[in-house]
Amino acid sequence: MRNKPLIFTVVLTAILVALALNMRGQDRVADLSSRDLLSPMQEKQLPALERISLTRGEGRVELARHDGTWGVVSHAGFPVQQERLAALLHALRGARVVEEKTSNPEHHARLGLEVAADSEALKVDLHTPELDFGVIYGDRVGNGQLVRFIDNDQVLLLNRPLSISVSPLDWLALKAVDIPMQQVATARWTHADGETLELDKRAEGDYNLRMVGLEADQQSGNERWINSMVLALINLTAQNVALREDLALAEPMLRMQVTTWAGAELAASLHDVEGRYWLVIDNYAAAEAEEDPLQVNADSRWAYQIGIGQVENLNKRQADIVRSP
Repeated sequence: MRNKPLIFTVVLTAILVALALNMRGQDRVADLSSRDLLSPMQEKQLPALERISLTRGEGRVELARHDGTWGVVSHAGFPVQQERLAALLHALRGARVVEEKTSNPEHHARLGLEVAADSEALKVDLHTPELDFGVIYGDRVGNGQLVRFIDNDQVLLLNRPLSISVSPLDWLALKAVDIPMQQVATARWTHADGETLELDKRAEGDYNLRMVGLEADQQSGNERWINSMVLALINLTAQNVALREDLALAEPMLRMQVTTWAGAELAASLHDVEGRYWLVIDNYAAAEAEEDPLQVNADSRWAYQIGIGQVENLNKRQADIVRSP
């Protein structure tokens, strides 16, 4: 009688182990029965891709590679956000077919696989010098998604869904400047009317900037206003981009200069073009002995559109910074 609990425990453990082994075996069978979405030939073409287009309803974004760099076609080839492109290619390469569904084209519309102006189907077209192919993504089913190849009626169930934007703005690499605040040594802001703000730091590694010429009691408590002005430039993420030659850029409303302790120099200017604000990087010289190069897109072709909040931070004057209690 005393052994009954022990016997019960042993039997229960054996049952649980058997169930776990059975479930693991089923998972292995599922893994073995699934296959890659792309054929070996198609997967081999991914590194050679020259053009990718994504279409959903009336939304469309087209990407093209030129001289080894991917750009957004609708924005004159401005660089693509690499993380988003990598996510797309990873989804294509890693997707697995877990089940074949219908091959009757009459069911495509019901399954979200009919491409039309009012459809939510995502069409991914891929072009290489040797092969053109593409995939249409339809309705989600559980944790997976229904797809079919563009030139094939066979519907497939994938093991994972793909959710990705078809807005060109979401594909632009709009992080234009990324300089850590601790590396900034000096800054100079010059307004169109001649008012100039000179900023520096007491020592290398400090975070807070101070305004040259202000008494200590005027500096205290105003650090965040000074810092926010410079941060708006050195951590600049734009809202949009345009070719400078397409804009009527006149004399700037503000000129900005920043230098780092290592010796890098950044010069930029702010322009008002018919009520829209554009920031231009006029010059950038990297430091000679810089271990970790700063991230600055100083390509002279581009102007960066910024929002009113960013303009308010950049376009500060001494009266905006030195605030009495």
